[in-house]
Amino acid sequence: MKSQQNQIMNTNKYAHPEALVNTDWIAQHLNDPKVRIIESNEDVSLYDTGHIPGTVHVDWHKDLNDQSIRDYLDPEQFAALASRIGITPETTLVFYGDKSNWWACYALWVFALFGQKDLRILNGGRDKWIAEGHPVTKDKPKYPETK
Repeated sequence: MKSQQNQIMNTNKYAHPEALVNTDWIAQHLNDPKVRIIESNEDVSLYDTGHIPGTVHVDWHKDLNDQSIRDYLDPEQFAALASRIGITPETTLVFYGDKSNWWACYALWVFALFGQKDLRILNGGRDKWIAEGHPVTKDKPKYPETK
């Protein structure tokens, strides 16, 4: 079945196929210091129930929106978020989440808005990672802040 799914995926034409990664790619890059995996869900409580090891949580409401006005966060707020999760402009970011990556794609868009270049989405998101039996953890990683 897995090879049949890969064949189907390989025959699809994507505008940017390099932006889509599979669960095997994630498993191979769990400890890659140049990669940061980011979970962003509609249900912001899901991260605490278990997530891909090494994943940081980006709350689409609290982290990506200004809390005093109804707007996106400003450049200084984005810089603080990037520092807190330990990323630089050179970091490869992979987003995933619930609801077919709905809010993960929103998070990716906001990071693109602020100039992050190497952005990817986990094909199948949270549900696929768990359905395939990959490990999840409740541990919250700590990465050194960046400048």
